[in-house]
Amino acid sequence: MVRYYHIEMLACPECRNPRLILYVVREKRGAMPPQPERLKCRRWCYLFDRPASTVPLSTCVSSCVERDIEEGVLVCPACGRWYPIVEGIPVMMDDKYRDPERDREIASRLAGHVPEWVKLRAVAPVPLEPREAGEG
Repeated sequence: MVRYYHIEMLACPECRNPRLILYVVREKRGAMPPQPERLKCRRWCYLFDRPASTVPLSTCVSSCVERDIEEGVLVCPACGRWYPIVEGIPVMMDDKYRDPERDREIASRLAGHVPEWVKLRAVAPVPLEPREAGEG
């Protein structure tokens, strides 16, 4: 399961933008990890959508560390691509590996949970280059 404090470790696989926008559709309380001695997030708090340095440790402990994101969407504001969180796992695949049919199914399920500017559409897969003889 992905937690809010894991999100800052992700970046868009297409343009490498490290600051993604998170839209949570469903979350649940997970097992409480050991009490942190410092904030789990280093730069950005995705739960409160603000710099981590502005979040007190007590808020981090009481509001965040045991929340699991079960379903949601990560959006790259730089290139406009979106990546679903399905069954607690961020699906961060390069366009050439995405399944357009699966994208359409996920997009139809999540469309009402993101702002209209986010275009949840199937990404057309990029055809793979034919391999040269002798490449392994």
